[in-house]
Amino acid sequence: MKRYFVWMLSLFCIFASSAQTYSVVDTDETEISFHSTRKMVCKRKRTVTVLHEKGKNAANFYTNYNEKISALSKFKGVVTDFYGNVIREVKQNNMVRSEYSKELASDVYHYVYEYFPSQYPYTITYEWEETYEDAILGFPAFLPQQAYNQEVKHSSYRLVMPVDMDCRFKQMNCDVEIVEERTPKGEKLYKIQMNELPALVEEPYAPEKKSLFPYIFSVPLEFSFEKTTGKMENWATYGAWLYSLLEGRDELPKVLVEQIKEMTAGCTTDYDRVKTVYDFLASTTRYVSIQLGIGGLQPELASNVYKTGFGDCKALVNYTYSLLKVLGIPSIHAVISTDNERLMADFASANQTNHVILQVPLPNDTLWMECTSPTLPLGYVHSSIAGHDALLLKQEGGKLYRLPTYADSLNKRINRAQLQLEASGRANISVQQQNKLFRYEEMMGFKNASVKNQIDFLRSFITLNHAEISGITCKEQKSAYPSMEISYQVYTQKYGNVTGKRLFMPLNVFQGRFSVPEACAERTQDVVITNGFLDEDSIEIKLPKGYEIEALPAVKDLVTPFGEFQTKFDLREDTLLVVQRLNVRGGRYPKEMYNDFREFRKALSGLYNTKIILRKLE
Repeated sequence: MKRYFVWMLSLFCIFASSAQTYSVVDTDETEISFHSTRKMVCKRKRTVTVLHEKGKNAANFYTNYNEKISALSKFKGVVTDFYGNVIREVKQNNMVRSEYSKELASDVYHYVYEYFPSQYPYTITYEWEETYEDAILGFPAFLPQQAYNQEVKHSSYRLVMPVDMDCRFKQMNCDVEIVEERTPKGEKLYKIQMNELPALVEEPYAPEKKSLFPYIFSVPLEFSFEKTTGKMENWATYGAWLYSLLEGRDELPKVLVEQIKEMTAGCTTDYDRVKTVYDFLASTTRYVSIQLGIGGLQPELASNVYKTGFGDCKALVNYTYSLLKVLGIPSIHAVISTDNERLMADFASANQTNHVILQVPLPNDTLWMECTSPTLPLGYVHSSIAGHDALLLKQEGGKLYRLPTYADSLNKRINRAQLQLEASGRANISVQQQNKLFRYEEMMGFKNASVKNQIDFLRSFITLNHAEISGITCKEQKSAYPSMEISYQVYTQKYGNVTGKRLFMPLNVFQGRFSVPEACAERTQDVVITNGFLDEDSIEIKLPKGYEIEALPAVKDLVTPFGEFQTKFDLREDTLLVVQRLNVRGGRYPKEMYNDFREFRKALSGLYNTKIILRKLE
């Protein structure tokens, strides 16, 4: 007990003094027994000391299982205080078992336990065992560090498997030795250890966690999955197995076949036929996630989608594929991730993807169809998949293919405003806003929103405390380069402030909330701008009678690696035209450039938040 107390005291003194460490993983142990392609047992033990309220989530337990293929077979937990006294014992029946899911139908259920502490520090230890039956596409990943501001003292990973079976490993953000030995029974034993991992502090504009935290994937080269077999040697073999799951699932009732042929009888090009099918999909189906059938990987029968009118991504893709097949138009199922831009070319695994789309290779163009959201314009590649790697499923095997994306400067938001300013500071403003590509996506729900929500949303763009918005109209252009055009009127009683003979007015009320990220004492991560864009604000100001311009903000252009900024003024009689143009380039920049990036943002904030001074004529 004395030894334990000294250890805990030392731990507390070291980490309590650091404002950057909120939790410590004392022990993280994983032991996997891969008995055969149809049976696997995974034993886990994880001990976490929570030092600060901000680290309390590290003490929670969350996991999910598929009732057909996996289960939580054993579980226990214990919470101890700073002195090692037991505060609480946790049993399996203390957890919340939930089958709630955003999916309409699912075999998945969840176990959740949240601990609500009354004091800090405390230590929580979980020990549990998971069993898997006939559904082993990959082994549980080695993830010793799972949160920012979390140190790891000791972590280990052991994988035992029959000597006649093989597996592959893929290390990400780490380079550790993977030791191969033999057990007393002659089985293969793979051992991995990672110790003394320092806490990683969350920083603004940083890369995603998955590109920072160490983790190791492992997969068996051969697998059995719900009475099917396949190989995970590479993307080609895995894609071949996925393709085999599509066999016999594209048949359609004759009445639908005749309907589609009749609907497209007047079409003169394959594009027109695809467009007709896409519009038919939009008007007759809806997306509902359904995680059933070969672990949620096999699509529902196309005929069932026709009967019910709904399906998940793979079902709607297969349904669309079947409709196009009726018309003699070939298409290809494409497995993709909406999270991971890149798939690891040298390492195939099922957990790298989460979505399915359809590729339609027409003679003069290749279309990518988002069948779960056919309200998107045909031919437009939305931001969650643009530039991402996809796995095309073909009979001869899977093939990686990179989707196209758009130049940053095409993601535009353009404001054209005509402002009638009165001597009292009141103003009437007519605004025309145009949003293109990714900026169009941000506005897609605007058209069908309530007037109140539309007003609230537009008001969030404008840095005026008193702004009455009315006369909203919306025009949507649905094409391969879509746009959303919004027109509205703004009335405000206080656009400018009158002080004596002077009237102070903002230069640009459409960009005043341009933020500056916080400073980092010592930046450790690269700077990431996810999507570049182009903003252009053109404001035509009709000056009030009897006033002239006394001072305009200094014109300052910015040219930086992160983008460019320009301001232009054009005064013609009593009308001032203000044009501000900002082009931000997406990309990844070295951590040493973070202060430069902050200065860029700070300069933009200042240039957008300047004043024009008008003076009353004598």
